[in-house]
Amino acid sequence: MKTNIKTAALLPLLFTFFAFVSSALAQALPPNIVVILADDLGYGDVGFNGCPDYATPNIDSIASNGVLCTNGYATHPVCSPSRAGLITGRYQQRFGYENQPAEDPTNPRLGLPMQELSLAELLRPAGYACGAIGKWHLGNALNFHPIQRGFDEFFGFLGSHSQYFNATVLRDETPVVETEYLTDAFSREAESFINRHATEPFFLYLAYNAVHSPYDQPPAIYMDRVANISDPDRRKYAAMVIALDDGVGGVLQALQAQSLLDKTLIFFLSDNGAPDQSFTRNFPLRGYKFDTLEGGIRVPFAVQWTGRLPAHGVYDEPVSSLDIVATATAAAGVSLPTDRVYDGLNIVPYLAGEQVSPPRNLFWRWFGLGPDGPPGSDNTIYAVRSGPLKLVVERARDEQPPALYNLPSDIGETQDLALTQPRDVDSLTQLYAQWNAGTVPPLWQNRSDFQAEPLVLAGDWDGFNIADARYPWALTKITAPGVDGTPDGLNWFISTVHVAATGGDTTPGVHSFALIGGRSYLNQWGGVTINIDNSTSMPYFSGNALGPTNSISLEDGFYYSFRILEPLLQLRASLLLAVMKTSAPPISVSWSGQTPTTPTSDDPVIVSILTSQLKSVEERIYLRWSTDFFIASHLVEAVGSGVTYTATIPAQPAGTLVQYSIVTSTADLSPFVTSGTVDSLILATSGPFNVIVTG
Repeated sequence: MKTNIKTAALLPLLFTFFAFVSSALAQALPPNIVVILADDLGYGDVGFNGCPDYATPNIDSIASNGVLCTNGYATHPVCSPSRAGLITGRYQQRFGYENQPAEDPTNPRLGLPMQELSLAELLRPAGYACGAIGKWHLGNALNFHPIQRGFDEFFGFLGSHSQYFNATVLRDETPVVETEYLTDAFSREAESFINRHATEPFFLYLAYNAVHSPYDQPPAIYMDRVANISDPDRRKYAAMVIALDDGVGGVLQALQAQSLLDKTLIFFLSDNGAPDQSFTRNFPLRGYKFDTLEGGIRVPFAVQWTGRLPAHGVYDEPVSSLDIVATATAAAGVSLPTDRVYDGLNIVPYLAGEQVSPPRNLFWRWFGLGPDGPPGSDNTIYAVRSGPLKLVVERARDEQPPALYNLPSDIGETQDLALTQPRDVDSLTQLYAQWNAGTVPPLWQNRSDFQAEPLVLAGDWDGFNIADARYPWALTKITAPGVDGTPDGLNWFISTVHVAATGGDTTPGVHSFALIGGRSYLNQWGGVTINIDNSTSMPYFSGNALGPTNSISLEDGFYYSFRILEPLLQLRASLLLAVMKTSAPPISVSWSGQTPTTPTSDDPVIVSILTSQLKSVEERIYLRWSTDFFIASHLVEAVGSGVTYTATIPAQPAGTLVQYSIVTSTADLSPFVTSGTVDSLILATSGPFNVIVTG
C-alpha cells in the first residue's frame, strides 16, 4: 500500500485553511450579543479579581478567553439608574433617570423615558431576536415593560428585587410562580433562549437578581461547595455567587453546544459595587454601593469574542457600561441615531490592540440627596475620572472638600492629593461643569431619605419636624397660631397639606402662609404659580420662599387643602400651588375585613370598608387594586346608606399577588389609572394591603 506523501502533508494546511475561513466567515456575520449583568456583585467577589475563599471558574473563563477590563465602571452606584445608562448607552443624567423610581404600576412616568431607545430597540430592526431575562427595574407601568421596549421575550420581574424561592415572575406579561431557585431558573431560561434562536442573530440580556438581597440560603448543592467558609453570612453569599457562576457556565455551554462561541460577543459585569455588608468584598477598593468612591462604581468587567478579541487579554484603561451599546451596535452593523448624544465607545479596537486608547473622561452624579439638590449643590455627590486622576465630592451639604486621587498608584483612594495638586482639582471641576451643562434635573426623587423645609402658615417658620419631610416639598403636620395642618398623602408629583378651619381650636379669619422649597429646584423647574381657591393666581418665579405675605381667608365650616402639583407632567413645567376648600371635616376610611382571608383562584375577594362618618355628595370612595399586569380603580357605592361599604376584586389566577388600597376623593380618580395624573384631591387613604391567591 502506498501513501500519498503530498496529500498527507497538505492535510494540516487544509484544516488550518478551513478553520481560518470558518472563523473569518463567523466574524463577517453579525454576532450574537450576550450581556450578563450581576446585581450588587463586589469587585473582589470573583476569581479574576482575587477572591480568596471560593472559585468562579465560569465567570473567570470569560476573562481568560477574552479580555479582563481592570478599570471597568458602571454609570451609577445604584441599581436602576445604572441599568438605564447601560441599556441606552447614554448618561442617565441626560434624560433625568438619576434616582430609583418608585415601583408604581399605575404611574407611566416612573421608568425609562419613552423617547429613549433600548439596545433591543436598536438591534431588533436589524433582524435580532431579543430576549430579556431576570431583573428589569426600569419601570413597573405597562409602557415600560420589556415587551414594550424592543424585547421579543421576557422572563423575570419588573422591580428592584425578588425572593429566590417560589417567586412570582412574569413570562412575557403573564404572572407565573417559579418553583426553582430563581438564579437557576434564569439560567435555565437563558439556555432555552439560546437553543431556540441558534439559527438567527440574537441579543440576550441576562440580568441576574444574584447577588442582591434577600440573602436567602441557597440550595445545598451550592452551600456544600463553600463549606470551607466559617462565617455563616459569608458562606450564604458565596453560595449565591457559586449559583451565579454555574449559571454563567450553563450559558457558555449552550453557546458551545450550538457552535456559537466564536459568533457571540459576551459582556460580563455588575450593575454597581457590593453593599456595605460584612460578608461582601470590594477589596482593594474603598466604598460600597451608593458611593462614588471606587467601591460603588468600579465593577467586575470582562469581554469575550472568540476569534475577534485575544484570549488572556488585560486592558487597564477605563471602560464603562455605557460602551456596551456602542460596541454591540458597531459589531452588528447598526448605526446609532444622530438625534442624540451617545456617551459610550466601541471598545473592540482597543481591546483587540488595534488602536491606541483615546484620552477619556468619565462622570458620575447622584443628584437630589437634599433640599437644594441641583448638580453640585447640597447633598449631591459626584465624581470625575480623567486619565489617572479622580475627583470625588462625597457630600457637598456636609461641607466636605473635594478629594483627589491618583488611581493607578492608589486604587484604595487613601491618599488625598487635593491640597497638593489644586490645579488638578480645578481642572477636573471644570470638566465636570462642562459635562454637567448637558444634563437635566431628575424626573423624580428617591422614595425616601430626603428633607425639605415646610409649608408654613400664620408666620410659624419653625413648627415642623424635618425628619418627616420629603424633598422637594414638605408634608408635615403644621402647627401655627389658630391653624392646624395635616398631610394626607405623598407621591412624586402631587403633595397635599390640609388646613382645617372648623372653630374650636382653629380660628377662622385671614391667615398668611408661605411655601418653602429648594431654591434651585424652583429655578430648574420653571417657577411656581400660586392659585388661591382656583380663582386668583399669583405667579412667583424665583427665590427660596413664597411668602409670608401671601394670605387666605379661612371660613368656618370648610376644609382647606394646599396642593402642590406639576400639571403638565413634563420637565420644566410650572408647578401649581392650589388652595381648595371642601366641606369639613373629610371622612376617613379604614379596612374592616376581607373575605375570604386566603382566596383561591375561584374566589373573588370582598373587601369591607368602614368610614368615619356619612359620605357627603362631593366625597367619593374608591377601591384601587393592582396585580403585576393589571390596574383597576372602582368607585364604591354603599348598599343603602351608612358608613359601611363593600367592594369586590374579581377572582385572579393562582399565585397572583393582589395589592389594594382604599381612597377617598372629591373628584373622579379614574383618569389616574390610564394617564397617571391625579387632577383631584385625595382626602384619605387606607392601605396598601396584600393578598396572595393560592392554588
